[in-house]
Amino acid sequence: MKQSLKCLMLLSLLSCTPEQEKNWLQKSVVPIRSIDPEDDVYSDLQPLKEKIGNSRVVLLGEQEHGDGSTYAAKSRLAKFLHYEMDFDVVAFESGFFGVNKAWADYKAGHSSYEEVLDQLYLYSPEIKMCHDFFQTIKSSQSSDSPMSIAGFDNQQITRVAKSDFIPGIDSIISANTIEFSEGELQFFKKTIKELMDSYYNHEIFAEDQRRFFTILKKSKKAFAENGVAPFWIQALDNLKGSAEHAWFFWIDREADMVNINWRDIQMAQNFLWLLKGPFKGEKIIIWAANGHIIKTDTLFEVETEGYKPAIRQYPMGEVLYDSLGTDLYSIGFTSYEGSYATLKYDQEQADWTFVPEVFLPADSASLEFYLRQIGHAYSFLNFKNESDPWLNNERRMRIWRPDYVSGKLPDIYDGIFFIDKMEPNEKVH
Repeated sequence: MKQSLKCLMLLSLLSCTPEQEKNWLQKSVVPIRSIDPEDDVYSDLQPLKEKIGNSRVVLLGEQEHGDGSTYAAKSRLAKFLHYEMDFDVVAFESGFFGVNKAWADYKAGHSSYEEVLDQLYLYSPEIKMCHDFFQTIKSSQSSDSPMSIAGFDNQQITRVAKSDFIPGIDSIISANTIEFSEGELQFFKKTIKELMDSYYNHEIFAEDQRRFFTILKKSKKAFAENGVAPFWIQALDNLKGSAEHAWFFWIDREADMVNINWRDIQMAQNFLWLLKGPFKGEKIIIWAANGHIIKTDTLFEVETEGYKPAIRQYPMGEVLYDSLGTDLYSIGFTSYEGSYATLKYDQEQADWTFVPEVFLPADSASLEFYLRQIGHAYSFLNFKNESDPWLNNERRMRIWRPDYVSGKLPDIYDGIFFIDKMEPNEKVH
């Protein structure tokens, strides 16, 4: 009883009054002057150097894939990390096989830079907010510090994946005289093609799933024994994760957070392969959604009607933190209000267009509301290695779409980049 009373007293001492909370925010918030990617005067971003420190990997999130303001802010921040802190690799939430194969072909002179960008299905070079950053990467190729593009997503939906993966498998098997029965190989390639073409809608019976994974395991063993390039062995691992993700979704479309485990765990494994393999010793920026870069989601709750949580969810960020610890620094991006864009196909124009969607103002119990009261259009707030009692309280914030989560902020991200008004993506004209 005495011990419980002591705990309650300690908790009351650790909590803050609203006035103390406001004072801590005013003292701790770093005002950011600009999110314009072409603004290369980085005096406002200098305080981030101390916060990021010697971290080898910086994770940059986004609430919406159509959030143009965040794309602009991330582009400027990524340029700062490159020019000021020697980050030379940008790994995107885009297909592992398609992006990395296209990049290797480009560096070998077999493909164009535009072909690489075409694999970044969420981050098209046609997006105005990213255009300057992609030009920066291209122009850096002739500099002393060339930048590299990589992909870590398990989804196999890009043009290069669909055109090059199966012929590549065929070529390796033929060159190494690896023995498969004709039926095995035909079934394996047919299933891969169907998976890539229909993905979440790929209907496959449990018996055929087992047969596919058996052949995949046999292929990986044969590739390793024949000294096949590590990229192709990892590509087979990624294929397994891609199939598990797609087929689980087909079986139970409501179990979103269970299903996403397959994807996040594989994305983390793909990134760790990149970090320890082709980009060993380099500093890397991860460009992905807020939900994927969370440090852990076991300590907070999502407030969404109809949300069906997993028994245990493992976001990519948590898997990476378990492996890399303080080598990582994660930055979530959030906004008070505004609008974002969704991609929709215009039948009349026969082209994809951006359609604005409203992003409603955050409520008065949210972190976004608190940050808005400070009065900066753009600001940054660090949580890592901070000991103020304010951070021991449960907080509400929006990390993806309009959905709120609650938890201790240092358990979710190492820092937050706040944008008062979100503006939607636009096409380059």
